Amino acid sequence: MKKNFIIILFLLVFAIFISGCINILLTPEDESIAPGKGRLKIYLTDSSGNYKENDSDNYSAVYITISKIEAHIAGEDEEPWDVLKEWDEGDEVEIDLIILKEQGISLLLTENELIPNKYTQLRLFVTKASVLIETKSKENKVIEVGTNGEPVEIPSADQTGIKLIHPFEINDGQTTELTIDFDAEKSIIKTDNGEYKLKPTIKVISIIVNDITENTNENE
Repeated sequence: MKKNFIIILFLLVFAIFISGCINILLTPEDESIAPGKGRLKIYLTDSSGNYKENDSDNYSAVYITISKIEAHIAGEDEEPWDVLKEWDEGDEVEIDLIILKEQGISLLLTENELIPNKYTQLRLFVTKASVLIETKSKENKVIEVGTNGEPVEIPSADQTGIKLIHPFEINDGQTTELTIDFDAEKSIIKTDNGEYKLKPTIKVISIIVNDITENTNENE
């Protein structure tokens, strides 16, 4: 009798423990939004598909370093840009666009709670870029050139921010999600003298507001 009681007690404690674990695993993160505000999430991806295979250089990595993200408030004449995220010098985020493409990742860049408003565009500050090259030898072996990557020149116009003109709205109590598509292959230009330049091919490919998706084809 005593043995049976111990077994029943053990099973009861075990059931409570498992139930507690399940509750912990299934309970979603707190998605509450402060009164009078809406949430904005901005993701970065590269959905360009397979890269071209040829006998010339092929990129095994395309690195970009982002220092700041801003959004332009509609109708504002003075100080029209909201700084959504700014990284300190030396702490900027470096992203390999090839990894995003190969693994199908959408990387969360920033999440903000904002006063409801209409916005006309985003501005993305890319301060540095580089590429890691794979070259095929005559024996068709892949040789990786360099360990830190070849530097990519960023035009002066893009140093003041890459503009993504696409209106969106922040609504009270709602979450707006923007996905930015940065095509790595089309954005890197190899010049005749063998140097590399950044010519951003970038667009907003989707806007989600409370699980209602709007697909877009707006190019920079």
